[in-house]
Amino acid sequence: MAQFVRGLIFASLGSLIAGQTINTAKGPVAANKNTVAPAAAVVPASTTKSNFDWENVQLTPSVLANLTNLNLTDISLFNFPTAQSVSARSASTSQCKVFPGDAEWPSPIVWEILNLLSGDALIKTVPLAAPCFSSWPEYNATLCATITSLWNTPQLHVADPTSTQWPLWEDLTCLPPSLRSEATTCTLGGYASYSINVTNVAQIQLALNFARNLNLRLVVRSTGHDFAGKGIGAGALSLWTHNLNDLEFYPSYTYGSYSGPAFKLGAGVMTEDVYALAEANGVTAVGGECRTVGMAGGYIAGGGHSPMSSLVGMAADQVLSIEVVLPNGEFVTADANTNPDLFWALRGGGGSTFGVVTSLVIQAYPKVPVTTMTFDFTMSSTLSADTFWNGVRAYFTYFAVFPDAGTYGYFNIVPNGAGGYTFTFDPFWGGNMTKPQLQTLVAPFLKDLSDLGIPVAPVFTEYASLRPAWNASFPPENVGGWTNHAASRLFPRENFENATLLNETLAAVRYAIEGGAILVGYNIKSAVNPHANQNNSVNPAWRKTLTHFILPGLWDANATFATIQNVSETLTNDWIAKWRAVSPGAGSYFSEGDINEPDFQQAFYGSYYPQLYALKQQLDPYGLFYAPTGVGSEDWYVTGQIPYVPTQNGRLCRTS
Repeated sequence: MAQFVRGLIFASLGSLIAGQTINTAKGPVAANKNTVAPAAAVVPASTTKSNFDWENVQLTPSVLANLTNLNLTDISLFNFPTAQSVSARSASTSQCKVFPGDAEWPSPIVWEILNLLSGDALIKTVPLAAPCFSSWPEYNATLCATITSLWNTPQLHVADPTSTQWPLWEDLTCLPPSLRSEATTCTLGGYASYSINVTNVAQIQLALNFARNLNLRLVVRSTGHDFAGKGIGAGALSLWTHNLNDLEFYPSYTYGSYSGPAFKLGAGVMTEDVYALAEANGVTAVGGECRTVGMAGGYIAGGGHSPMSSLVGMAADQVLSIEVVLPNGEFVTADANTNPDLFWALRGGGGSTFGVVTSLVIQAYPKVPVTTMTFDFTMSSTLSADTFWNGVRAYFTYFAVFPDAGTYGYFNIVPNGAGGYTFTFDPFWGGNMTKPQLQTLVAPFLKDLSDLGIPVAPVFTEYASLRPAWNASFPPENVGGWTNHAASRLFPRENFENATLLNETLAAVRYAIEGGAILVGYNIKSAVNPHANQNNSVNPAWRKTLTHFILPGLWDANATFATIQNVSETLTNDWIAKWRAVSPGAGSYFSEGDINEPDFQQAFYGSYYPQLYALKQQLDPYGLFYAPTGVGSEDWYVTGQIPYVPTQNGRLCRTS
């Protein structure tokens, strides 16, 4: 559908460039897609590293020199920065990014030139649900029915260049009407105005130069699996990297001090793709729980927790090298020896901040068995609330024992529909464990539950490797919803080894759930791994934690923004405030944290924040990259916000 829409848009603009010429070093030539696009050159492949072929397709000064002047617009809009241009930007009095409707907003001709230079890769945004609205040319009742039926499936949103899997942060301006009674109109809202369907490095460089020189907002989107709206933005030019999905396995790979199996991932590669290739080659990869997480995108950039983390550490710890386009348009390598500060920052310091990652290399591990355990228990006429919570406390007492043995406990506490709550393992994951080994490990915990009078019927399932265990344990995620807003906390080890702190932690958790939230819990740690490079910017709280607790506050599908605001404020200032109080100085997981987190710098980045901020100013003096709660985001704000519901539907402006 996107290709069809793109064709309709730019066919009508073709007449705008008819008869126009471009002055080149060889004289004037007619302006059309054969002579202008793509503005790229194939650079010689390096003998010291293995780029994907499309990474060698780059925008070079010589390419730009061959396009000295467009009769339609100034080719300098696509130039790399100079010292003079940086100085001019610093001296600019413009406090806001250029927005649609401004006099400085690029004309249709200028957008068409960008399209031609990028090889017909520009897509004008049509919201995913637009076929449901007669006000849009794309209106199609049959297509609307299909979109509506698939709305909660991640693949639908992944395949769209602009849609986000969590539309609350877009501002709910274009939803299938049958899913929300207030969805009577469809506008762009917080979606980007245009996207580049990225298939090579040159297109990224063109877009960065274009956005920087024209003072446009820029966003980067891979799969749209984004809990805080980092990949969307009103009036933005978006880089859609999802189709950079090359994936290679190297049985024997040597890089620096590492020698062993490895994967090279394009920026659009998803967890499910990596796990499949790992299984086919008899190795284990450190990846996410959710299928459509973009491994080389925000996942690793934010640190990346994994079912393997209690064994080998975070996903960011596994990275050997990274290819990245910097804010100035330069394409560079970052590793332990080349651009080491950048390498440190890109592994944990957040996405859409320091540049656009095109690919990275991660190490792999031998194939390991996995055994899972599932069971649940629920409040009922025979199981009181206090007994239920004593059962939860019994589990908490093992929060150090279990991850120290390499396990990963994934569980939920949710309302049971009868005024009580249900605890469910989804599952308890024993990495590198056989069934007898896991049964022996959990036997004391199961006895504690039995002694409390809590009957459980654990089901143990042994798998030969990670992928079949993951495939059976984690079905495709349910996305596209707007009925909750989540916060998270990384509770440190002492909260579970100190009886007083354990009781205070349990009381804070119980208070939030009985107040109306639900708990998505992970009993997990970031293992010390001498065979991985753990000198990175992953939040130091991860190195001390035994949990990643996510706490969603809830409302119904037709809730007003006033209700959403109220629940979100309660989440931040009441429920999670109590969690912060019993874990002072700890932190929260950047990728699944509260967009309203107070002192987000400390919570998401810890003691590393000053170093990250300094590097951000050094690499991006233009203010090109912005993401909510990202490094340096305190220097910007989005206009027209509802307190505690900070959508990206507004103009991006500097705070001072």
